Amino acid sequence: MAGPAFAQDGAAPSVDQYKLVLQEISDRRTNLAQRQFYIQQQNEEIASLSTRIAGNSASSASDELLPLVREMVAEIEKVMVSDLPFRIERRFALLDDLRADLQAEEVSVFDVYRRAMQLYSQEVGYGLQVSSYQGLNPIADRQGQRYKACLAEAKSPACDLSKEQKIALENGAEIEDLEEQLYDGNYIHFGRLALLYLERDSSEGYRYNQTTSQWDELSNSELLGLRQNVRIARGESAIGTMTAPIRIGEAGADAS
Repeated sequence: MAGPAFAQDGAAPSVDQYKLVLQEISDRRTNLAQRQFYIQQQNEEIASLSTRIAGNSASSASDELLPLVREMVAEIEKVMVSDLPFRIERRFALLDDLRADLQAEEVSVFDVYRRAMQLYSQEVGYGLQVSSYQGLNPIADRQGQRYKACLAEAKSPACDLSKEQKIALENGAEIEDLEEQLYDGNYIHFGRLALLYLERDSSEGYRYNQTTSQWDELSNSELLGLRQNVRIARGESAIGTMTAPIRIGEAGADAS
């Protein structure tokens, strides 16, 4: 899959904009390399601890490992809090489970360490992938509009039930039973460069602005590209070049 192509809204980007985008990519690659180095250090540490376990008591090794695991959990949380808010519920649920097990006496610190490494590796991996997932509209007063439409009239176009959902209702299910399936639209994130949202009917779309921590509405021309991006990311369209509107620079210049 090709990476994001960079083009201004209907106009060629300037040299300065290219430089800003390239600098942004360079900075993020440096950040990724630092995290990968951190993982390598932790792998070397656990290998050393494993050797010590063979010749000493497990409790002694556990006492050495515990501060390291606490540091890792704190580092993972720091990354998540400052990151683009993609797949936020799932990511923080995993972190909360990890933190709870870290406090539970019956859970081995070695098991928590292994899971912390898996979660850390997963977070690093997010910066290297383009993926799409379903969710509610990011604008607070528009969240759950499809579910509300279904509660009002299950046969309405705004509800737009699938064949399987209609069969479930015919077999005795209630709209309330389908709430988690009645998403508003699709999110797509380009690594850690951009996070966008597209309504199911493609009527509106938004880009997350890390500078303001708000969602900026996309223009009609940006919506056209985003529709294709979502289809490609979901495997519903042939692989091709994907474009993404990206906010760059302190002045907030936009390129895609």
